[in-house]
Amino acid sequence: MQAVILVGGQGTRLRPLTDTRPKPMMAVADRPFVAYQLDLLRRHGVREVVFSCGYRVEALEGHFGDGAGSGLKLRYVVDPEPLGTAGAIKNAESALNPRRRILVLNGDILTDLDLSALAAAHSRSGALGTLTLTDVDDPSRYGLVRLYDNGRVEAFVEKPSEDQLRPGEPFRINAGTYLFEPEILAEIPAGINCSIERDVFPRLAEADKLAGFPATAYWLDIGTPESYLQANIDVLAGAVQSEGPLGDCFIGEGAEIAADAVIDGGSSIGAGTVVESGAQVHGAVVLDGSTIGAGARVEGAIVGAGATIGDGATLGAGVVVGDGAHIAANANLAGIAVATGAAHP
Repeated sequence: MQAVILVGGQGTRLRPLTDTRPKPMMAVADRPFVAYQLDLLRRHGVREVVFSCGYRVEALEGHFGDGAGSGLKLRYVVDPEPLGTAGAIKNAESALNPRRRILVLNGDILTDLDLSALAAAHSRSGALGTLTLTDVDDPSRYGLVRLYDNGRVEAFVEKPSEDQLRPGEPFRINAGTYLFEPEILAEIPAGINCSIERDVFPRLAEADKLAGFPATAYWLDIGTPESYLQANIDVLAGAVQSEGPLGDCFIGEGAEIAADAVIDGGSSIGAGTVVESGAQVHGAVVLDGSTIGAGARVEGAIVGAGATIGDGATLGAGVVVGDGAHIAANANLAGIAVATGAAHP
């Protein structure tokens, strides 16, 4: 197999953090998020990966290069304009081997999906494409995917209401990982904004060429501050398989933590960060080079790189502080975002 990772989005739901970095480069514990996807691919024998990019490609390429040092062959393709998920796959065609299957990963999904089992199920199905599915408690936020008894996709139900649900049916949604025969590229028009989910999948399903692969693997869309924070906590808790050290909390290289500071709850503290006397960090993410002032409390919040949290300040759940921002001493914040480089109050 060869893989395409779709990383063209601007990560608007994670602003202001994504004003200064692409979403795939958001740190999850000790590495950029997309490194977990590369680890997953490598564990299942995938060695050739194409990043389909559209925003700040230089950050990805500067960090990962050609992949030689990690045993991968990485290539980068940049969409000239937004092309949608299918258009981005088509735009990567020149970097793909025309005789090999194409594994596609949405660039904001953290999972430890068994890709080898996916490949085996796809081979058995004889379908042109197979999409992975995950179960959710409430399908109303997503598009429900229905399967026939033979595993082929019957229908897609967009954000179903109660009266559209069948008694006892599983709430299966698209999990953002797909495996295609190379012939899929002929189904996608070139140079046109086109969605794999809305434009291609329904057509394949109608032609009985699309299979579903229900999976029970860990799955999380990291695209919101809440889920990005949860991804950090889950990785440290060992909820998702990963390469490298795990622990109750992550402390980056060169971080200075005062002896009486408290860091717990699955917090991640970036490299070069300073946490001063009496400060408390509970279930939070603090990115590289930030300062948490004496007696400050950061709980369920995200602090961008190089930010300063003043002495005695309190940052509660839902607070997102952009890179280089400054929070005044004794400020008390909850549920707000502070722009990159801004001062508050």
